[in-house]
Amino acid sequence: MATKRNAEPYSTVAAHFCKENGQTYFLLKRLKAHDKFIYEQSLRSAYYSLLLARGLGLSGKEQEVVYRSALLADIGKLQTSLGADDAQEPRLSILHHPVYSAELLRPMSEQGLVDGDGILHHHENLDGTGYPFGAIWEDISLTARILRVADSFAAMTSVDRKTGSVAGVEEALNELYRWSDVLYDSDLVMLLCYCFDNLLPNKMKDKGGTDAAGETGVVRKITP
Repeated sequence: MATKRNAEPYSTVAAHFCKENGQTYFLLKRLKAHDKFIYEQSLRSAYYSLLLARGLGLSGKEQEVVYRSALLADIGKLQTSLGADDAQEPRLSILHHPVYSAELLRPMSEQGLVDGDGILHHHENLDGTGYPFGAIWEDISLTARILRVADSFAAMTSVDRKTGSVAGVEEALNELYRWSDVLYDSDLVMLLCYCFDNLLPNKMKDKGGTDAAGETGVVRKITP
């Protein structure tokens, strides 16, 4: 399923944000030079993270931290090995990119500009099957859970830059719902559904689903 959306917000929001955040702009510029695909997915993941942060009613400062953390969560991939000599080495390195990201961004974390724990755990799953540490629900911060849902959604969907349509939205939401409370925070999955015009997964429709807080009318609908 393709949902009509303006593709511009991903880059527009990032461009506006970077005008007032030179360090973030510099790091994103390096990431883009390293791998344009990773750069573009970072913009999309950050945009969805911001939608979730807004939907949760986080303060403006908290939204800024979540957004910046999502933008830079993959900056550690600048340090990953891409050599072809050893097929195992690149994979092992990629699995540790959250650690590299957290280390690179430690000064920003100490200044309160990014959530270091959120970046470190943004590929952890609630059931302990994620990486790099196999952390479980109790040890995964809200920011990390937001980034996990947003990044997976960005990876499962794609944007047609000519038409502005987002392909695979309903399929992606159903997949996120399928793994709710196993890999993903179910409240955040449901909130993301409401961000997309109350587009509930099929199974939730069958059950006459509730909103992200478990009660009708608690979550505001947010249009990306």
